Amino acid sequence: MKRARRERAFGQLYSALDSADYDEREFALFQLTLLLRRANGTLPAGDWTDQDAEHLPRELLRLRLSPKDQAEAVARLAQVLAHYPGSRASALWAMGEASAPVGLPAVLAALQAHGDQLSDEAALQLCRAFLRWLAPDSNEKPQAGDALADCDPAAWLARWSRSADRRLATCAAALIRALPQ
Repeated sequence: MKRARRERAFGQLYSALDSADYDEREFALFQLTLLLRRANGTLPAGDWTDQDAEHLPRELLRLRLSPKDQAEAVARLAQVLAHYPGSRASALWAMGEASAPVGLPAVLAALQAHGDQLSDEAALQLCRAFLRWLAPDSNEKPQAGDALADCDPAAWLARWSRSADRRLATCAAALIRALPQ
């Protein structure tokens, strides 16, 4: 893909991420999540749909995210987290699809900066990101385990594991079990 087209495609996507229109911003977050999934080979098991072709315009379909592109995407997602509280859950979902070296520091920073203000859905997406990175078959497990041990999320996880939201409580309890001892 020619550089100018590539930059224009990223520019349009990042512009939509910063949109004041909630729906436009959320769709851009969804598209970025698809790009990150494709870059890291993390399509859910049994996902036989072609979501890329359904939801990405041709310019984005042609993009392949390098590690540098992923770092830029996660930096943009961190800005969404800081400026649009209503989109925190979607931004954390997208960050969780990045590789651990790129996504992990940003998710930890989000936990430190916004932990008390995270909705149940945002906390669920944060837990799911860590569970993905801590999965037994993940190459990123050692790095994720060390980073989590350094930030000591026990208080957050204990509170979330008692949440009235069963999905969050179950996910937080699973993350507590997955943490290296």
